[in-house]
Amino acid sequence: MRYALFFAPPPTSPLWLQGCRWLGRDAVSGVSLAQPAFRALDAETIVDITRTPARYGFHATIVAPFRLKEGLLEEDLVRAMKSFVEQQRQISIAPLMVSQLDNFFCLRPVRHSAALQGLSSLCTRAFDRFRAPLKPSELARRKAAQLSGQEKKNLELWGYPYVFEQYRFHFTLTSRMAGGKTKDRVHTSLLDFFEPLLDSPLTIDALCLFVEPAPGQPLRCLHRFTLPCQSPQTEERVAHDQQLLPQNLYPGYQCHSS
Repeated sequence: MRYALFFAPPPTSPLWLQGCRWLGRDAVSGVSLAQPAFRALDAETIVDITRTPARYGFHATIVAPFRLKEGLLEEDLVRAMKSFVEQQRQISIAPLMVSQLDNFFCLRPVRHSAALQGLSSLCTRAFDRFRAPLKPSELARRKAAQLSGQEKKNLELWGYPYVFEQYRFHFTLTSRMAGGKTKDRVHTSLLDFFEPLLDSPLTIDALCLFVEPAPGQPLRCLHRFTLPCQSPQTEERVAHDQQLLPQNLYPGYQCHSS
């Protein structure tokens, strides 16, 4: 069993409903959904390119899936998330856009958010004590991918390559695709499907706990922990905190040994 800390929009929001329709699955209810039809794309292509992201559900990763460290229980993690969330605040980020990242399509902000980057870094440090070390086979498989030197170091120390300065907030919409006409048609279809919802800023209003019951099974959203609303004083404090973030990415933290 693995757990993950994701951001997912409110389950009644247009973005959540549209994202679930695209993937053909609702990770809150566990219900399968009819995927949209496009003249430029056949149904088999949509099923094929969404098979992997659909298993994870519509989400943006904050802390990647991990197994619990021996001796810790789900209720320990839930209790820690409740306490952590009470100390944070909601974050408003720039509107999303349909984009490509490492040859897959996703939704990601049009501008960088230092506050969101800071929240991700705080979560990585705060919840690493719950993470069991990667198995040697998992580490080897991950290292076989094209990673930078820093990403490999992140993988060894934190169990995931894309943390701290390498973190990239995004909602995955497809698996990796080779270039060509099909990819162009997918891009056009995604623009038609999502762009009407992407005019406004996005509020990061919660942290969600997802669970993978067994390897290869679909992830489900177990809990949605709502973040307290922002205030002017908090915005000023967060901005000040971000000035210290770059030099405190690795604050002498005692990490798991490999």
